[in-house]
Amino acid sequence: MTPRRTEFAAFVLDLLDFMEEKLREAQRDETSRVGAINEAAGAVAPLRDRLRENELVQAQFMLVFDNELYEPYATGRWRDLARMPRTDFETEAEAFLKPGGTFAALRAIVGAAQGIG
Repeated sequence: MTPRRTEFAAFVLDLLDFMEEKLREAQRDETSRVGAINEAAGAVAPLRDRLRENELVQAQFMLVFDNELYEPYATGRWRDLARMPRTDFETEAEAFLKPGGTFAALRAIVGAAQGIG
């Protein structure tokens, strides 16, 4: 195993922040949507890798974020998100980004598991 330089919770939370930032960029600028979504999707592999370190967090992420995180669905899910009609994209993005949405739930999972609330 490769030695880790960043603590688990901080790393996962930073990746979630990055992914959220990219989704917000895609919302703000339709011409940047495909690129921003592809960048967000690029965080999936390191996120999956780090989740292997904590089986409880990994299992909870799978319940909330499975289609966006694991194959056989993840690649197609991100591709579809980047290319769907604008109104559909807005609805999907809002489900990720709203208070109490997907990203908030994922942050709460990490916080609870690491005792950082």
